Amino acid sequence: MRLLFIASVLWISNSYAQTAKEIVNRYLDTVSNGKIENWNKIKSIYSENESFYSQQNFEQKIDLLKKENSNFTKIFIVFPYNHKHELYADSAFTIPLSTFYFLENRTIILMSNMPPVINPASSSRDEFFSHHVPVHIWKLLDKSNSVELLGIKEFPLDELSCYEIKMNTKGRNYYLYINTKTLLLVYMTGNEEEDRSFLTKFYNYRKVDDFLMPMTNAAIKNGIVYFWNHTRKIEINSDIDPGIFNYKKK
Repeated sequence: MRLLFIASVLWISNSYAQTAKEIVNRYLDTVSNGKIENWNKIKSIYSENESFYSQQNFEQKIDLLKKENSNFTKIFIVFPYNHKHELYADSAFTIPLSTFYFLENRTIILMSNMPPVINPASSSRDEFFSHHVPVHIWKLLDKSNSVELLGIKEFPLDELSCYEIKMNTKGRNYYLYINTKTLLLVYMTGNEEEDRSFLTKFYNYRKVDDFLMPMTNAAIKNGIVYFWNHTRKIEINSDIDPGIFNYKKK
């Protein structure tokens, strides 16, 4: 009887690990129109975003769609390296009327009529880096030492039930929370300190061409939102003038 019990525990444990991997792959299929490689078809992105950031909101909860102190941005991305990020701000936490250009290994920051501030890239990107969250997760999954289904986690405020999945990759644990009904990623966390009080939330999914993309994401600490970004407009593979990446002295 004892041997039968042990065998049952081992079988359940193994089935959970296999089930966890299947759940992650079903999420990847759901947002990728059935094939994760579809993300390779994206060569450029144009998006307009509204964001909010406040260190003070570590101490008090805020409405995710609060309109005060918001920043309006336009982001141009031509993969893999060229970026232009225009920031129009009316927030006390940011520099108003600043423009950010990201060009290969340089960051160019323009602030009103001041001379440009040019910084080299802070660090090289790791092998898991991707502009697209599903591709990032796919790379982590491919290199994972283990993938475990920890159970079902309830999020009462969201009225959601999520699969709680733990992936271990090169000594770091990543936790994914995937909606049990829609199979969409809702929360994700992963850091060297394994501080699970920090969460990134993805929601307001919308179909963009053949992809399902979260139009809103938020950074949360101990249940308190201190940053959120809402994409107001997004275009995939639209014609982008390469000239916007050229800095010209005034």
